Amino acid sequence: MSTKKVMVSFPTTFLDEVDAVAEEEHRSRSELLREAMRLYMEIRHSSTRPIDNPVIKRAVAAQDSLSRATPGTGEDSTAVIRHWRESRQGSQNSQ
Repeated sequence: MSTKKVMVSFPTTFLDEVDAVAEEEHRSRSELLREAMRLYMEIRHSSTRPIDNPVIKRAVAAQDSLSRATPGTGEDSTAVIRHWRESRQGSQNSQ
C-alpha cells in the first residue's frame, strides 16, 4: 500500500492534546490520527443506528418498563435537575 502525506492544521491546544494521548499510548502522532480517522469513517459508513445496539436497546427497554410501572408526575425532570444544580452552585459560591 502506498502512502501520501497531507498537511492538516490544528489549533495548538488541540495538537497538544493529540500529542499527549499519542505519548500515553506510545504511538506516533500519525498513527493516532490514522486510527481516529479509521474509526470516524467506520462510524460514518455504518448503517447501524445507536438504537440498534443491543446494549442501548436493553437500556431503553428497561427505562420504558420503569416509566410504565411508575408513570411519574408529568414534571419536566430536566428543569428540576437544572434548578437543583443552579441552587447548589449558588450556595457553593456564597461560601
